[in-house]
Amino acid sequence: MSEQQPSGKRRRPWLPIVIVVGVLVILVGAFLIADTIVRGVAEERVATQIEQSLPDNVDADVAVSIGGASVIAQYLAGTFEHVDLRAPDASVDGVPLDLRVSADRVPLDPEQTIGRVVATIRIDAAGAADLAKTAGLPGTLTLGDDEIGYAGEATVLGFTIPYDFSVAPTTTADRVNLMPTSVNVDTGLLGVIDLRALVTGFLQGEPPSICVAQYLPEGVDLDGLAVTPEAATATLTSTTLRLDEASLQTLGSCD
Repeated sequence: MSEQQPSGKRRRPWLPIVIVVGVLVILVGAFLIADTIVRGVAEERVATQIEQSLPDNVDADVAVSIGGASVIAQYLAGTFEHVDLRAPDASVDGVPLDLRVSADRVPLDPEQTIGRVVATIRIDAAGAADLAKTAGLPGTLTLGDDEIGYAGEATVLGFTIPYDFSVAPTTTADRVNLMPTSVNVDTGLLGVIDLRALVTGFLQGEPPSICVAQYLPEGVDLDGLAVTPEAATATLTSTTLRLDEASLQTLGSCD
């Protein structure tokens, strides 16, 4: 006759597994919560550091988003894999613009170099016109399809002569080149004269250019400029930029 185990002492082999799984779930949940908290703190810290390092003529409320799986792991490694910055309501000398920055391999130490930075600066047509006024241009600046227009007046021998011209911008790493596409002068009785051929011949294929490096942190290159009737958008790149105050406020120059 076989012996039967008392019902009160029946073994439950699955109970330790349930306990282990439950503990792991709690630990994973706690880690995720902690990682979320650390991510928020890190994003706020980076945003504050950038805002404090901006030049005096730049006003921006920076929002930071840190990518990657675990911010804690990235923090311990000393480098964030990917960081996105947004400042849609930034301004330079009171002129509004939309600033977006995407950065890879961002070190926690602000004195170390960021792996790669790609930034876009968008200024709408009204802002571009205001920027021209700020620069001291007395006429009116307008944006078109892949071109920039300007209209003004000149006084010659006591006569006021209206004129307008448009240019097609192209870029190098440190300059914006301006090739004339139309140059018109209103001579009154003789009507409007197109001087594009004369100006182009005078330039001999060398369009005037504007040095933009002097407005950018040293080591930041101009990668392109897109112009539409609504806005102008500049794309900037760098592999030598740092987030410390000295790097952001040290401007470049054109050779």
